[in-house]
Amino acid sequence: MNLFNRLFGNNSAKPENSRAKKEVMVNVSSVAKNKIPSNASIVAESQIPAYCSIGNLVFEKKYHEAIELGKKLLATTPESAGVHVNLMDAYFKVRDENPIFYEKHIEHARLAMLYGHNTGYVQKKLAIGFEKQKKIYQALQICDIVLDEKFHFSRHGCGDKNEFVKRKDKLLKKVNNSLDSNESVVFTSDEISFIIEQIRQDEEREKQERIEHDKKMEKLRKSLGI
Repeated sequence: MNLFNRLFGNNSAKPENSRAKKEVMVNVSSVAKNKIPSNASIVAESQIPAYCSIGNLVFEKKYHEAIELGKKLLATTPESAGVHVNLMDAYFKVRDENPIFYEKHIEHARLAMLYGHNTGYVQKKLAIGFEKQKKIYQALQICDIVLDEKFHFSRHGCGDKNEFVKRKDKLLKKVNNSLDSNESVVFTSDEISFIIEQIRQDEEREKQERIEHDKKMEKLRKSLGI
């Protein structure tokens, strides 16, 4: 076994409960095939989640193909936040074709948030979407969840709690014209607890990954005499 494998191991060592294990994985070349020269020979390649292909189709404006692929992937990974967030984008692009598509856009944003997408992207989409639909109380619930002290945006995103403080203040001025009521909810109390718990687990997992990474880097430096 070479030094790199001895220090860093291989993919087979990943815990079964990791999020990556829940996703359908594909070779990078299957997603970036248009970028690879026809005469190129692939020696080795990594794998990425299949939902990246949905995003590529959306980028290529093949929205209905993206939706069909998303539906197919949901049959295998119904709790994939990555699939739901890409379907959210795809349905938004075709929203003018059928009113039901905007509802599907909102629903997939909801499911993406439920299953752990906390970069700020879907939270903003939901708050704006409900405001446009004049469902002010539901938009307010999204803000309240985000502003809960136990809710944290992922360090990989660009979420800003201050933005939701301002958004909530604006929404409160519109409640008298809301089409929903204060009994209308996007998430049940159990679902909110589930969202918060997933964030806690993600933060703990990232913390442990950083600790393990630092240990391996220190071991590598010692082995190289640095």
